[in-house]
Amino acid sequence: MRKHLIITILIAVLGCVACENTIKYEYDLSDGKMTILGQLSTADSKHTLFLSMSYPDRIDSLPGATVECFVNGSRSLAKAVPAGYTEEIVDWWTGETELVPNHFPYTRYEFEANFKPGDKVRIEATKGNVKAWSETVIPAPVAILSVDTATVVKTSVYQSVGETETYEQEYVEFTVRLGDVKGTDNYYSMNPEITTVNTLSSETEENFAVNVQGPVGLDYETFHDLILEDGYSSGMGDLFEDLLPVNYTHCFSDKQFKDSEATVKFYIPSYYFHGSPYEYYYIASKIVVDKTFRLSVKSFDRSFYNYLRAINNMQCYGYDVSPIIEPTMLPGNVNGGMGIVSVASESGINITLPTEVFLRGENDNIYYY
Repeated sequence: MRKHLIITILIAVLGCVACENTIKYEYDLSDGKMTILGQLSTADSKHTLFLSMSYPDRIDSLPGATVECFVNGSRSLAKAVPAGYTEEIVDWWTGETELVPNHFPYTRYEFEANFKPGDKVRIEATKGNVKAWSETVIPAPVAILSVDTATVVKTSVYQSVGETETYEQEYVEFTVRLGDVKGTDNYYSMNPEITTVNTLSSETEENFAVNVQGPVGLDYETFHDLILEDGYSSGMGDLFEDLLPVNYTHCFSDKQFKDSEATVKFYIPSYYFHGSPYEYYYIASKIVVDKTFRLSVKSFDRSFYNYLRAINNMQCYGYDVSPIIEPTMLPGNVNGGMGIVSVASESGINITLPTEVFLRGENDNIYYY
């Protein structure tokens, strides 16, 4: 009896396989969705939104749309950047400006508005019968209680075929004490950047040119993973519910220090804090380099945190993420379309770094990267 039952089941399964039909999926190429991306901040008065139309087979720019920002009901109208161009680029030597061609399939819209914590911000975009909108409330900023620095040397060991190489790198260690916003769930990101001002002079004329390099954001290769001081010796496992190799987006929640304080530590190679004046040696005999390091901590809502986590997951597994233009399924908060609009409240601290002086003839064989 059991043998007959098995044979009957096999016949039924084979019958289902034999009757399987391949159904061709057909989609409407004109069925596009509006995509809006905007990462806005209370620290800025001028803001930029990126709009595009996403179709199953392509991404198009979206000029001619009506884009409005409402702050607690007060309206600001966004204007599109001239089609086919990005922004004006200033030549540091001649002082001339030029418009750089934009080859990306999106349109930039710019507007002015002053944001503060607690504001309700609504973004609406309309073109023809297509309309999308997003609404968010700006969270309270985190308190930066203290920032301490120390210079440390870390040793790395590289194993190659038949030999082992030891490499030492000097780092600046940052220990930041944060005070969590009480009574709510909070989501943060650390954002360090450096602004460098090179003052040039020659034998015949003093201070004849000033070049500002920056602000330059530090990417994940130099801005190492955040470490919360909760017993873990590295960043892995500290900041996400799931384990990720690298925290590319530098974001974390307050789940491990709810309504209290936390110490966050990270490392930046010390060469990043040096000037790079060797490119000016042919026009100046003396270069004075002044540098400012700014550390900002942004606070945002859960939807943007989910978005950053999704971006981080994709980067960790080798995807080249271009969230503005790629038709990728990512968490968002845009109704009637796709994308993400966030307005972060920002706390920041500026640290003035020691001035460096470079003289032609004395530093000719020294290279700074």
